[in-house]
Amino acid sequence: MEDSKEPPSTDDLALDALSVFSIRLLAADMVDHASSGHLGTPFGCAPLANALWGKVMKFSPRTRWMNRDRFVLSAGHASALLYSMLHLTGNGLGGPYEVSMEQLKQFRQAGSSTPGHPEFRMTSGVEVTTGPLGQGFANAVGMAISEAHMAARFNRDGFPLFDHYTYVLAGDGCLMEGVSQEAASLAGHLRLHKLIVFYDDNKVTIDGTTDLAFSEDVGMGFAAKGWNVLHLPDGDAYNASVFEKVIEEAKSQTEKPTVIIMKTTIGCGAGRGLEGTAKAHGGKFSNLEDLRKKWHSPEGLRQAGGELETKVAALVEKELEALAAYGGMEKSAGATAGILPKFYVPQPVLRKFRKWGETGDAMAAEWEAMRQRYCTTFREKEPDLVKDLEERVQGKYVSDTWVTSVEKYLQNELKTIDAGLTVLHNEETGEPAAKRQKVGAKKFKYKAGRVYVSEVLKDFVEQNPSIIGGSADVASSVGAHFPAIQGHFLPPCFAEKRPGASYAARYIHFGVREHACLAILNGISSYSCLVPYSSLFTIFYQYGLPAIRMAAISKFPVLYIGTHDSIDLGEDGPTHQPVEVLPQLRAMPNLLVIRPAHVDEVVGSFRIFAEQYMASRKIEQYIDPKPLKRRPVFIMTSRGELGLPYKGNTATRGQDGVARGAYVIHDCVDNPSGAPLATSQLPDIILIGSGQDVALVMETKALLLEWSKKVSDQLHGAFDGFPAAKIAAPALLKVRIVSMPCWELFDEQDQDYQDSVLLSNYNDILRIYVEKASTKNTGHDKYAHFSVLMPSYGLSGKGSDVEKKLEFTPEFVAAKVWSSWIQRGRRLFQAGDEADQGLATWVSKLGRRAGSH
Repeated sequence: MEDSKEPPSTDDLALDALSVFSIRLLAADMVDHASSGHLGTPFGCAPLANALWGKVMKFSPRTRWMNRDRFVLSAGHASALLYSMLHLTGNGLGGPYEVSMEQLKQFRQAGSSTPGHPEFRMTSGVEVTTGPLGQGFANAVGMAISEAHMAARFNRDGFPLFDHYTYVLAGDGCLMEGVSQEAASLAGHLRLHKLIVFYDDNKVTIDGTTDLAFSEDVGMGFAAKGWNVLHLPDGDAYNASVFEKVIEEAKSQTEKPTVIIMKTTIGCGAGRGLEGTAKAHGGKFSNLEDLRKKWHSPEGLRQAGGELETKVAALVEKELEALAAYGGMEKSAGATAGILPKFYVPQPVLRKFRKWGETGDAMAAEWEAMRQRYCTTFREKEPDLVKDLEERVQGKYVSDTWVTSVEKYLQNELKTIDAGLTVLHNEETGEPAAKRQKVGAKKFKYKAGRVYVSEVLKDFVEQNPSIIGGSADVASSVGAHFPAIQGHFLPPCFAEKRPGASYAARYIHFGVREHACLAILNGISSYSCLVPYSSLFTIFYQYGLPAIRMAAISKFPVLYIGTHDSIDLGEDGPTHQPVEVLPQLRAMPNLLVIRPAHVDEVVGSFRIFAEQYMASRKIEQYIDPKPLKRRPVFIMTSRGELGLPYKGNTATRGQDGVARGAYVIHDCVDNPSGAPLATSQLPDIILIGSGQDVALVMETKALLLEWSKKVSDQLHGAFDGFPAAKIAAPALLKVRIVSMPCWELFDEQDQDYQDSVLLSNYNDILRIYVEKASTKNTGHDKYAHFSVLMPSYGLSGKGSDVEKKLEFTPEFVAAKVWSSWIQRGRRLFQAGDEADQGLATWVSKLGRRAGSH
C-alpha cells in the first residue's frame, strides 16, 4: 500500500471519477430503497472515500489485525457512505458477516447488519458506534491514545508492531458539539500526531447554512489547540492524488494531530435545488434516475462534453457490453437501455477496491508473522512483555494473579473489621441492656467507600498492565492515580519537567473534560487489548451520560467509578449531591450499576467487571455480538465511611452476593442454616438497601427490635392476673436485611432465587426499600411495597446534619417502618380468631400467608 509518487494517468483519473460516481449511486440506491437516510455527505465526501479506501488506508477486509488503520465516521448519519465502502472493499467477504449487496439492500431495515447509524459489533468493519455528533471524534482520540501507548509499550527496534493512523470524517455539527472541542483540546496537548481529521466544511446543516449559528475560524481554533492545520480547497475533486498529497503532508510532521479543512459541496453533483443546500442533507433524491443516466450511461457522460467524462463513458460502455452478454436477464435489460442498473458496481471499480483490500490481507499476514518473530526474539530477554502481548492478542487482559492478590487484601481487611464488630441478635439473649451496643454507637471506624475502591483499583492496576484510564481533575479526591505504578500519559518531551511522563504510562490526565474523558474511553475500548477506566465524583458523570449510553449500546466493558454518591457528601450541597444519578444509570440498558455496602462487596464489584476480560478469545469474535455478554460497569460508592454496624449472620459472602445482585446479609433468625425458613420463622418485615444504606437499615432493625420488645413487655404486663397458660409469650418483630448492590444482576437471577431473597411470593411480608442516593418514583416498587427515598435535592451542611434534616437516620427510618407496619397490621380477623393479645397477636396473625401473587 505504498503511495504512488507518479502523477495520475488519464486512465487513473477516469477510474477515480467512475469510482466516485458509483459510490454516490450505490449510497443513493440504499437510501431510495429504504425511503430513509442521508445523502448529502455521501455525495459530498465520495471523493475522499475513494482515496482513503482505495489508495491510502491499510486495512484487511478479512482480518481484524491490530495494526490496521482506523476509520471513524463521526458524522454517523452518512452511514450509507461507510457501508458502500465496506462492501466495495469486501469486508467479511465469504463469511457470515459479509457486507454484501443484499445487506446494502436491507439498509435501515429491522434486523439487518446495515442500521441507520453505524453500530459496533453490528457491521463488519465498523470501529465504533456513531450518530450523536462529536462522539466519534472523541472516540478517535481514544484510538490515537491507544496506538501511542501500545507502540511505546511493545515496539522494539525492527519490530513496529503498532504503527498506524486513525482517520476521522467530521462535519460542521461534530465541531459544534462540546465533546469534540474537549477532545480536540486534549489531543493537541498530547501531541497525537497519528490522528488525522477531515473536516467536511460544506457550510450547511439541517436548518440551513452554518452562518445561522457558527461563524468561528475553525482553523485558528484548532491551531490554538496545538493542531497541525491543513487546507484542501477542492474536496469535490475526483482525483485521488489530491487527497493523497494532503495526507502525505499531514504525515510529514510528528508533533501534532492534523485537521484537514476540506471544502466540499453537500449533495455534490445532485443538481440544482439540491446540491449546496440543506435539502440535500436527508431523504432520498427524487431525481435519482436522472443522476444514474448522468453518471452510469455513456450518453449522459458524453453530454457533459469533457475529456474525462468521455474516458469514463468508454469504461461504462465496456461494462454495458459485458452485461448484455453475460449479465443475466435483469442486468441485460438495463444494459440494453444503455444505463447500468440499480445496486450495480462496475467491475473496474469493484476490482480496484477488492485488490486494495487483498493487499491489506497480505499486510495482516505479514504483521502476524512479525508478531511471531517478535515473541521468539524477546521471549527470553523480556518474558513478561511477551506473555502480556500474547495474552492480550488472545483476548485475556486480566491476569489470574490479580484474583489471588485482591483476595489477600480482602482477608486482611475482614480480619480487622470482624474483630471490631458485635453481633445483632434477633432473640433475647439475657444480656444486660447496659452492655448492649447502642444504636448509632459504632465501635469500629471504617475507611471511606472511596478509599476501599481506590485500594482495590490500585491492586487491579498494579497486577494488570492492560489497564489504562484517568480522572477529570479529581484524582486526588477519588484516589484514581498511582504515579509510581502508572506514571503520566504525556508526550515524551514532558519527561524533563514531569518525571514518569511517557506514552507508555497508563494514567491519562483528562483535565476538566468529563464528556471527552468518557467518550475517549469508548475509543480505547474499541481498540482492543486495553481495559479503560475512569474515576469521578458521581455527579460529574452527568456531563458524560451520552458517552456512557454509547458504551452500553456498543457493549464496551468500560469501568466507571463514581464516588461521593449521595447526600453523605455533605457541605458541597445539592449541586454536588447526586440524588438522581443512580436512577438515571439504572434506567440505561446493558449497564451494570453496582453500589457496594462494604469492602467484600467492593471486591466483588471489581471481580464482576474483571471477569469480562479474564477468558481468552479470538479478537475476531468481537465482530459478532451474539456470543458475547459484555457491558460497562459503574461502581458507585461513598465519600464517607462504608461498612456494617454489626456482623452479618448468613453464610453468603459479599462477593457472591454481588454476583447475584442481592442477598440476605442479616436474617430474622439467629444462626440461620441456609435452608428455607419454616413458616413460623418467616420475617414480618424485609428492609432493603444498597451502599451505605445497608448499614442504615441494619441499625434500623436494631431499633425496631428494641422498640418491639418494649411494646411487647408493656402489653404483656397488661395481662397481669390472667391465667399464664392463656397468654401468648412476648414476641419481637422478625426483620430480614437484604443488601441489593445491583438491580440488573438480581433481575437476571431465576425466580426461585429472587423469591428466596425477597420472599415476594408471600403477600403479607412488608418490604421497604431505603436509599438516600435515589429520588421517588424511580423503580423501587418493583422490589418493595414502600420506599424511603429522597423527596428532592439535598442540602449543604455536614453529612450527618444533612441526613438528620432529611430524615435518613435510624430513628426516622424506624419510625416510618413502624408506622407502615402498624397500618399494615390493622385488619379484620376471621371468625374464630382469639382475642387481641397485643404485639404477639398482630405479628403472629400476619404469619398466616396468602400464598403466591
